[in-house]
Amino acid sequence: MKRLLCTLMTAALVLVAMGGFAAASPLEKEAVFGDQSWDSIQFLHRVMGYILQHGYGMNPVYSFSESMPSLIGLERGDIHIILEVWVEARQEWWDSARQAGKVLGFGKVFPNAPSGLYVPSYLVKGDPERGIEPLAPDLVSVFDLPRYQHLFPDPEDKSRGRVYNAVSGWAANERYIKKFDGYKVDGKPLSEYFNLFDPGSQTALNAAIRGAHDRGLPIVAYYWEPTPLLGELDMILLKEPEYDEKIFRETLLCQNPAFSVEKAANAKWVSKHPEVVPLLEKFYLSLEKTNEVLAWMEANGNDPQKAAIWFLKENPELWRSWIDDPEVKASLEKALEKEKIQN
Repeated sequence: MKRLLCTLMTAALVLVAMGGFAAASPLEKEAVFGDQSWDSIQFLHRVMGYILQHGYGMNPVYSFSESMPSLIGLERGDIHIILEVWVEARQEWWDSARQAGKVLGFGKVFPNAPSGLYVPSYLVKGDPERGIEPLAPDLVSVFDLPRYQHLFPDPEDKSRGRVYNAVSGWAANERYIKKFDGYKVDGKPLSEYFNLFDPGSQTALNAAIRGAHDRGLPIVAYYWEPTPLLGELDMILLKEPEYDEKIFRETLLCQNPAFSVEKAANAKWVSKHPEVVPLLEKFYLSLEKTNEVLAWMEANGNDPQKAAIWFLKENPELWRSWIDDPEVKASLEKALEKEKIQN
């Protein structure tokens, strides 16, 4: 009898290992997100993770790595979802992975992401509440900067103004050096009106912009969206000549191309979870909303999970528009009712 029981138990274990029982493996209910180092992707992943957990009964897992290893993991199947693929920065991988049928694209997660030279909006429009007059009401483009050179003095060179460039080592740093040598006003390049100042780090760049903004001072600096800083501060992107692929490739003398930021998922994982396809397709935020949430997140402890819950509680109409199934909506509403946000 003892030997028979042992045999039956062994057979049962074999059946489990071979999938002999109908119960789904816990691994089949996992949704592994390819977390990376910046705030917005971590926030987006927690929003999607919360929805999948409380609406679809899945177990979200957040696997952190640098960008390229994360993308390779998505192609291989170790990672299931990445909600921010900056396509132009990884164009060769993106094209190859999709053509091989290993990765599926689900469209943009927010509008094309701009970058360039920004000034505080109070410089152009004024700020009556702070008693700030519009010192540069006609400042619209980079070609208007020489007229307002006096507003941006370089403390180390009184003959020129100062523009805060991108950090040395970033592609944008060299790009703006070339642009300021190429853009001309009254026959002189912008580099004869302004020195491009290397802030040394993103932290220092942020501090310079925030410091000027807090004191209501003029500043012109390189930046990009979506970011916590531009969610908190009202800034205006200065115009450059309209983007032209040929011109940008040959001389850089036009607006920077806006990055396409796409949602992606592992094809095999999607085939096992077709119910999430409509959600992946409809999941979308505006740049303004993304900036707003990132600013709230930075002001409240930089916790992406906390920011995701705050966002979902504050924007029910938006997340409901992503979901077709009324039962999923009801489950999420019930879960969110229990959430408390502690500041």
